[in-house]
Amino acid sequence: MLQFLADKLGTGALFVSQLLLTAVVGTEPTFQDVRLEVSGDRLFCSGQLVESFTPDLDLLLQSGDTVIIHFEVDLVNATNDSVVAIADWEHHFQYSLLEDDYTVYRSEHDKTIFINDFTQAKEEWVKIENALFCRMRVMQDDQHYFLRISAFMEEMEMPGITNRINLMSFWKRIRPVHISETFEKRQLVL
Repeated sequence: MLQFLADKLGTGALFVSQLLLTAVVGTEPTFQDVRLEVSGDRLFCSGQLVESFTPDLDLLLQSGDTVIIHFEVDLVNATNDSVVAIADWEHHFQYSLLEDDYTVYRSEHDKTIFINDFTQAKEEWVKIENALFCRMRVMQDDQHYFLRISAFMEEMEMPGITNRINLMSFWKRIRPVHISETFEKRQLVL
């Protein structure tokens, strides 16, 4: 058991040293399958990030540290560019060295999922499913709107190694942003 932990901790230290001494190769994630759905007077949002992982980010996700993605969603009045509804959610990803499994927490549902498969855990981490976004009453019948969704990762502290690591380097320091086509309130309920 102690040897297992030593191996895991040694791998984490090796990863951090490699990360700090080499250039991070980034990717350019995008949103896919972004959609709004209506249920009663409530508007729900779904979508997922694709092309969001690199080998270096995979190593960090398996280090045992908690890595957080923030999703920000705005419903914008297209006529005057004013935001009429806003939501933000966090997704936490953590690998358990002792249990040898992955924990994904999604704040939009206040739910934690325990997964044994790394690929499946990553898919859950970058996905938003039927998240309550706002009430339909914030929209007016005669106005046009668009949905804007973006994501970013928090900086991480690595005590004893460095002060902070900018995780956005894995995404070429660019926030992925999706802006929908314009729509009217009545189009959502048809």
